[in-house]
Amino acid sequence: MQAVFRKINPSANYSFVARIDKLPYLYENWHFHPEIELTHIVQGRGTRFVGDSIEEFEEGDLILLGSNLPHVWKNDAVYFAPQSVLQVESHVIQFLPECFGMDFFELKEMEGLKRLFEKAKRGIRILGRTRERILTLITQLLENASGVQRIALFLHIFEIIAESDELVLLSSEGFLDSYHRFDTDAINRVYEFTLSQFNRRILIDEAASVANMSVPNFCRYFKNRTQKTYIQFLTEVRIGYACRMLIENKKSIQQIAYECGFHNLSNFNRSFRMLKNQNPMAYRAAFAG
Repeated sequence: MQAVFRKINPSANYSFVARIDKLPYLYENWHFHPEIELTHIVQGRGTRFVGDSIEEFEEGDLILLGSNLPHVWKNDAVYFAPQSVLQVESHVIQFLPECFGMDFFELKEMEGLKRLFEKAKRGIRILGRTRERILTLITQLLENASGVQRIALFLHIFEIIAESDELVLLSSEGFLDSYHRFDTDAINRVYEFTLSQFNRRILIDEAASVANMSVPNFCRYFKNRTQKTYIQFLTEVRIGYACRMLIENKKSIQQIAYECGFHNLSNFNRSFRMLKNQNPMAYRAAFAG
Protein backbone atom coordinates (compact mmCIF):
# COMPACT_ATOMS: atom_id res chain seq x y z
CA MET A 1 0.00 0.00 0.00
CA GLN A 2 1.65 3.20 -1.20
CA ALA A 3 1.11 6.38 0.81
CA VAL A 4 -0.50 9.12 -1.27
CA PHE A 5 0.22 12.82 -1.08
CA ARG A 6 -2.74 14.73 0.34
CA LYS A 7 -3.25 18.43 -0.36
CA ILE A 8 -4.47 20.32 2.71
CA ASN A 9 -6.95 23.09 1.98
CA PRO A 10 -5.66 26.33 3.52
CA SER A 11 -7.83 28.35 5.87
CA ALA A 12 -8.29 31.71 4.15
CA ASN A 13 -5.30 33.95 4.86
CA TYR A 14 -4.57 32.30 8.23
CA SER A 15 -1.11 31.08 9.15
CA PHE A 16 -2.45 27.71 10.32
CA VAL A 17 -5.60 25.58 10.09
CA ALA A 18 -7.68 24.85 13.19
CA ARG A 19 -10.89 22.98 12.50
CA ILE A 20 -13.55 20.58 13.76
CA ASP A 21 -14.29 17.54 11.56
CA LYS A 22 -17.62 15.75 12.01
CA LEU A 23 -17.98 12.86 9.57
CA PRO A 24 -19.40 9.33 9.20
CA TYR A 25 -15.78 8.09 9.32
CA LEU A 26 -12.27 9.56 9.11
CA TYR A 27 -10.22 9.96 5.93
CA GLU A 28 -9.34 6.35 5.21
CA ASN A 29 -6.37 6.47 2.80
CA TRP A 30 -2.76 5.94 3.86
CA HIS A 31 -1.34 9.40 3.13
CA PHE A 32 1.17 12.10 4.00
CA HIS A 33 1.45 15.88 3.70
CA PRO A 34 4.08 18.54 4.48
CA GLU A 35 1.93 20.09 7.21
CA ILE A 36 2.61 19.21 10.84
CA GLU A 37 -0.63 17.96 12.39
CA LEU A 38 -2.05 17.78 15.90
CA THR A 39 -5.21 15.61 16.09
CA HIS A 40 -7.58 15.08 19.01
CA ILE A 41 -10.09 12.25 18.58
CA VAL A 42 -13.25 13.51 20.27
CA GLN A 43 -15.47 10.66 19.10
CA GLY A 44 -14.63 7.49 17.18
CA ARG A 45 -12.74 4.22 17.41
CA GLY A 46 -10.56 2.12 15.17
CA THR A 47 -6.93 1.46 14.29
CA ARG A 48 -4.27 4.15 13.96
CA PHE A 49 -1.36 3.68 11.54
CA VAL A 50 1.56 6.09 11.95
CA GLY A 51 4.70 5.13 10.06
CA ASP A 52 5.23 1.53 11.13
CA SER A 53 3.21 1.92 14.35
CA ILE A 54 -0.17 0.17 14.57
CA GLU A 55 -2.34 0.93 17.61
CA GLU A 56 -5.99 1.06 18.50
CA PHE A 57 -7.42 4.56 18.89
CA GLU A 58 -10.42 5.82 20.82
CA GLU A 59 -11.99 8.94 22.23
CA GLY A 60 -9.43 11.20 23.86
CA ASP A 61 -6.40 10.26 21.77
CA LEU A 62 -4.05 13.19 21.09
CA ILE A 63 -1.42 12.67 18.39
CA LEU A 64 1.24 14.98 16.92
CA LEU A 65 2.53 14.10 13.43
CA GLY A 66 5.58 15.62 11.76
CA SER A 67 5.94 16.69 8.14
CA ASN A 68 5.48 13.96 5.51
CA LEU A 69 4.91 11.17 8.02
CA PRO A 70 2.56 8.58 6.41
CA HIS A 71 -0.51 7.91 8.53
CA VAL A 72 -4.17 6.98 8.56
CA TRP A 73 -6.91 6.58 11.15
CA LYS A 74 -9.06 3.60 10.04
CA ASN A 75 -12.41 3.43 11.77
CA ASP A 76 -13.81 0.04 12.75
CA ALA A 77 -15.87 -1.83 10.14
CA VAL A 78 -19.14 -0.94 11.88
CA TYR A 79 -18.69 2.70 10.78
CA PHE A 80 -18.86 1.62 7.12
CA ALA A 81 -22.01 -0.51 7.46
CA PRO A 82 -24.79 0.59 5.04
CA GLN A 83 -27.23 1.46 7.84
CA SER A 84 -24.67 3.02 10.18
CA VAL A 85 -25.63 6.26 11.90
CA LEU A 86 -22.31 6.50 13.73
CA GLN A 87 -20.24 9.65 13.48
CA VAL A 88 -16.69 10.59 14.31
CA GLU A 89 -15.43 13.95 15.50
CA SER A 90 -11.86 15.19 15.54
CA HIS A 91 -10.24 18.52 16.36
CA VAL A 92 -7.28 19.24 14.09
CA ILE A 93 -4.49 21.81 13.93
CA GLN A 94 -2.37 21.76 10.76
CA PHE A 95 0.46 24.07 9.75
CA LEU A 96 3.52 24.23 7.55
CA PRO A 97 6.92 24.48 9.29
CA GLU A 98 7.33 27.94 7.71
CA CYS A 99 3.82 29.13 8.66
CA PHE A 100 5.19 32.22 10.47
CA GLY A 101 8.01 32.83 8.00
CA MET A 102 11.03 30.84 6.90
CA ASP A 103 13.20 31.82 9.89
CA PHE A 104 10.68 32.04 12.74
CA PHE A 105 11.40 28.62 14.24
CA GLU A 106 15.14 29.30 13.87
CA LEU A 107 14.89 31.96 16.57
CA LYS A 108 16.63 31.16 19.86
CA GLU A 109 13.31 31.29 21.71
CA MET A 110 11.89 28.62 19.39
CA GLU A 111 14.58 25.98 19.97
CA GLY A 112 12.27 23.78 22.05
CA LEU A 113 9.54 23.82 19.41
CA LYS A 114 12.04 23.10 16.64
CA ARG A 115 13.27 20.01 18.53
CA LEU A 116 9.67 18.94 19.11
CA PHE A 117 8.83 19.14 15.40
CA GLU A 118 11.92 17.07 14.61
CA LYS A 119 10.82 14.39 17.08
CA ALA A 120 7.31 14.52 15.63
CA LYS A 121 8.65 13.03 12.39
CA ARG A 122 8.19 9.70 14.17
CA GLY A 123 4.75 10.63 15.53
CA ILE A 124 4.04 11.43 19.18
CA ARG A 125 1.21 10.29 21.46
CA ILE A 126 0.52 12.84 24.21
CA LEU A 127 -0.58 11.54 27.60
CA GLY A 128 -1.58 12.46 31.13
CA ARG A 129 -1.83 15.96 32.52
CA THR A 130 -0.20 17.37 29.38
CA ARG A 131 -3.02 15.97 27.26
CA GLU A 132 -5.69 17.49 29.52
CA ARG A 133 -4.05 20.92 29.40
CA ILE A 134 -3.73 20.79 25.61
CA LEU A 135 -7.35 19.76 25.09
CA THR A 136 -8.52 22.78 27.09
CA LEU A 137 -6.38 25.11 24.98
CA ILE A 138 -7.52 23.53 21.70
CA THR A 139 -11.14 24.13 22.74
CA GLN A 140 -10.33 27.79 23.42
CA LEU A 141 -8.57 28.08 20.07
CA LEU A 142 -11.49 26.59 18.16
CA GLU A 143 -14.30 28.40 19.98
CA ASN A 144 -13.36 32.03 20.27
CA ALA A 145 -9.72 32.81 19.50
CA SER A 146 -8.95 35.56 16.99
CA GLY A 147 -6.17 37.95 16.13
CA VAL A 148 -3.01 37.79 18.20
CA GLN A 149 -4.74 35.58 20.78
CA ARG A 150 -5.05 32.86 18.14
CA ILE A 151 -1.29 32.82 17.54
CA ALA A 152 -0.55 33.06 21.28
CA LEU A 153 -2.70 29.98 21.98
CA PHE A 154 -1.03 28.10 19.13
CA LEU A 155 2.45 28.78 20.51
CA HIS A 156 1.36 27.98 24.08
CA ILE A 157 -0.04 24.60 22.99
CA PHE A 158 3.21 23.51 21.37
CA GLU A 159 5.39 24.98 24.11
CA ILE A 160 3.58 22.81 26.68
CA ILE A 161 4.05 19.73 24.52
CA ALA A 162 7.73 20.55 23.94
CA GLU A 163 8.38 20.79 27.69
CA SER A 164 6.45 17.63 28.61
CA ASP A 165 7.83 14.22 29.54
CA GLU A 166 4.41 12.60 28.96
CA LEU A 167 5.16 11.80 25.32
CA VAL A 168 5.43 8.44 23.53
CA LEU A 169 7.18 8.15 20.15
CA LEU A 170 5.22 5.98 17.74
CA SER A 171 7.16 5.04 14.59
CA SER A 172 10.59 3.42 14.62
CA GLU A 173 13.87 5.10 13.67
CA GLY A 174 14.25 3.46 10.29
CA PHE A 175 10.84 3.89 8.75
CA LEU A 176 11.26 7.23 6.98
CA ASP A 177 14.98 7.38 6.24
CA SER A 178 14.98 9.86 9.07
CA TYR A 179 16.82 9.90 12.35
CA HIS A 180 17.46 12.21 15.23
CA ARG A 181 20.67 14.18 14.59
CA PHE A 182 22.76 14.61 17.68
CA ASP A 183 25.21 17.48 18.10
CA THR A 184 28.32 15.41 17.37
CA ASP A 185 29.83 14.31 14.07
CA ALA A 186 30.57 10.81 15.33
CA ILE A 187 26.98 9.80 16.01
CA ASN A 188 25.85 11.34 12.73
CA ARG A 189 28.46 9.35 10.81
CA VAL A 190 27.31 6.14 12.48
CA TYR A 191 23.65 6.87 11.67
CA GLU A 192 24.47 7.70 8.04
CA PHE A 193 26.58 4.54 7.73
CA THR A 194 23.86 2.36 9.25
CA LEU A 195 21.03 3.75 7.13
CA SER A 196 23.04 3.21 3.95
CA GLN A 197 24.47 -0.24 4.82
CA PHE A 198 21.81 -1.92 6.99
CA ASN A 199 20.85 -4.39 4.25
CA ARG A 200 24.14 -6.28 4.56
CA ARG A 201 25.95 -7.91 7.43
CA ILE A 202 27.49 -5.23 9.66
CA LEU A 203 30.10 -6.03 12.26
CA ILE A 204 30.33 -3.91 15.38
CA ASP A 205 33.98 -3.28 14.47
CA GLU A 206 32.86 -1.46 11.31
CA ALA A 207 30.52 0.86 13.17
CA ALA A 208 33.23 1.58 15.75
CA SER A 209 35.66 2.36 12.93
CA VAL A 210 33.20 4.81 11.38
CA ALA A 211 33.07 6.60 14.73
CA ASN A 212 36.88 6.45 15.01
CA MET A 213 36.64 4.61 18.32
CA SER A 214 37.66 1.29 19.80
CA VAL A 215 34.82 -1.23 20.09
CA PRO A 216 34.46 -0.92 23.90
CA ASN A 217 34.52 2.89 23.76
CA PHE A 218 32.04 2.93 20.87
CA CYS A 219 29.61 0.63 22.66
CA ARG A 220 29.63 2.83 25.76
CA TYR A 221 29.39 6.01 23.69
CA PHE A 222 26.46 4.80 21.59
CA LYS A 223 24.52 3.50 24.59
CA ASN A 224 25.02 6.77 26.50
CA ARG A 225 23.88 8.84 23.53
CA THR A 226 20.88 6.81 22.35
CA GLN A 227 19.83 4.78 25.43
CA LYS A 228 20.14 1.57 23.38
CA THR A 229 22.89 -0.68 22.06
CA TYR A 230 24.08 -0.37 18.50
CA ILE A 231 22.67 -3.82 17.68
CA GLN A 232 19.27 -2.74 19.00
CA PHE A 233 19.38 0.37 16.81
CA LEU A 234 20.47 -1.63 13.75
CA THR A 235 17.61 -4.08 14.30
CA GLU A 236 15.11 -1.22 14.62
CA VAL A 237 16.31 0.28 11.35
CA ARG A 238 16.03 -3.07 9.57
CA ILE A 239 12.56 -3.77 10.95
CA GLY A 240 11.46 -0.23 10.08
CA TYR A 241 12.41 -0.77 6.46
CA ALA A 242 10.82 -4.21 6.51
CA CYS A 243 7.56 -2.65 7.71
CA ARG A 244 7.51 -0.24 4.81
CA MET A 245 8.10 -3.10 2.34
CA LEU A 246 5.37 -5.18 3.98
CA ILE A 247 2.94 -2.26 3.69
CA GLU A 248 3.77 -1.83 0.00
CA ASN A 249 3.06 -5.55 -0.38
CA LYS A 250 5.35 -6.09 -3.36
CA LYS A 251 7.59 -8.95 -2.22
CA SER A 252 7.49 -12.16 -0.23
CA ILE A 253 8.31 -12.07 3.46
CA GLN A 254 11.45 -14.11 2.83
CA GLN A 255 12.62 -11.62 0.18
CA ILE A 256 11.94 -8.70 2.48
CA ALA A 257 13.86 -10.33 5.33
CA TYR A 258 16.89 -10.86 3.11
CA GLU A 259 16.80 -7.35 1.61
CA CYS A 260 16.65 -5.79 5.08
CA GLY A 261 19.80 -7.54 6.27
CA PHE A 262 18.39 -10.70 7.86
CA HIS A 263 19.97 -13.86 6.49
CA ASN A 264 17.83 -16.12 8.63
CA LEU A 265 14.03 -16.04 8.34
CA SER A 266 13.43 -17.29 11.87
CA ASN A 267 15.68 -14.51 13.23
CA PHE A 268 13.70 -11.97 11.20
CA ASN A 269 10.39 -13.30 12.51
CA ARG A 270 11.68 -13.30 16.09
CA SER A 271 13.05 -9.75 15.85
CA PHE A 272 9.88 -8.52 14.17
CA ARG A 273 7.62 -10.00 16.83
CA MET A 274 9.82 -8.58 19.60
CA LEU A 275 9.49 -5.03 18.22
CA LYS A 276 5.95 -5.12 16.79
CA ASN A 277 4.19 -7.67 18.99
CA GLN A 278 2.98 -9.60 15.95
CA ASN A 279 4.46 -11.59 13.09
CA PRO A 280 5.18 -10.07 9.65
CA MET A 281 2.23 -11.82 8.00
CA ALA A 282 -0.26 -10.41 10.54
CA TYR A 283 1.32 -6.95 10.16
CA ARG A 284 0.89 -7.04 6.40
CA ALA A 285 -2.70 -8.27 6.74
CA ALA A 286 -3.55 -5.41 9.14
CA PHE A 287 -2.59 -2.82 6.52
CA ALA A 288 -4.27 -4.68 3.67
CA GLY A 289 -7.54 -5.13 5.53
